[in-house]
Amino acid sequence: MASATCMLLRPPPSCAASASPLPMIPFLRRRPRSLTTACAVLTTQQQQQPQQQNGVVQKQQQNGALRRDSWTSVPISAITPATQDQSIFLITLDLSGAPDLVATYTTPGQYVLTRIPSLLGGPPPAFMCISSPPHSGLQFDLLVRSVPHTTSELLCKLHVGDVVEIGPVKGTGFAIQNINPPEDTETVLLFAAAEGISPIRALIESGFSASQRADVRLYYAAKDMQSMPYQERFKKWEETGVKVVPLTLKKEHIQEPFLEHTLNGIIGNPLSTGAVIVGPLILKEVITGVLLDHGVPQEKILTIEWNPDIDLSTLDSFGLNGLGLIRRHL
Repeated sequence: MASATCMLLRPPPSCAASASPLPMIPFLRRRPRSLTTACAVLTTQQQQQPQQQNGVVQKQQQNGALRRDSWTSVPISAITPATQDQSIFLITLDLSGAPDLVATYTTPGQYVLTRIPSLLGGPPPAFMCISSPPHSGLQFDLLVRSVPHTTSELLCKLHVGDVVEIGPVKGTGFAIQNINPPEDTETVLLFAAAEGISPIRALIESGFSASQRADVRLYYAAKDMQSMPYQERFKKWEETGVKVVPLTLKKEHIQEPFLEHTLNGIIGNPLSTGAVIVGPLILKEVITGVLLDHGVPQEKILTIEWNPDIDLSTLDSFGLNGLGLIRRHL
């Protein structure tokens, strides 16, 4: 595995060679976004995030849809570190008292807003993709990164029996129908960064006919192995037909050369290739651009709404903070 990883990883372009930490990428059917444009989009999302994290309060108030019962109180039934460095926790919520809420979770990639009722007026609710697959019982698993001064950090300090509140299940999840039936999309590439593995776990364990496809690979990137959740599930995932390729990026970064080197030997027929991407905005921009450049259809590149609490060290790990440009926009 180590030798395979080394082959796939290339060091980032030196800052002396370019004023931008991300190379310009040729896109098919659309113009590429510059780093400045991508940062502006990220900035806009960050400015909008407080409204989103507060249960989309302003929009719901305008629609008259915000009610006190929009939040459901649920106890924590299990909480444990999901990584060796204890930077990410796996929290299981007991929803046995809210079966109707569980029934609204139908597609991997959907999410909930989570808050601590005793701290109302404190940090805004945390945006959490549901990590357990749909129809897996009266519970939700949440993969939570402890980001300082956020609700996420406070959630990681709770104990079994403590009560949290979650909002309605939101989002449409992954458009899985776009990569089905398996014979029409024989190659599926999954890309996850850090806690972005959360909805990917839900997708893999819900079953998307991986064993009926010619090639399904998960490229899973984290700062190092100590900060990579779900390693204990890799063997089970591979038994379902998903080849897991863990990438530790403490020194190397995901850039266009890495993607080009990786995809050139994998994508035989781009029209029968699909992808699922969960990661920071700029990482999604880079991966999507290279996939489009290889001829992968836009509709087969699946992403979701993903606005977690931002940890700058995560961006650093993927070479996305090269000259401090992104840091100034956060």
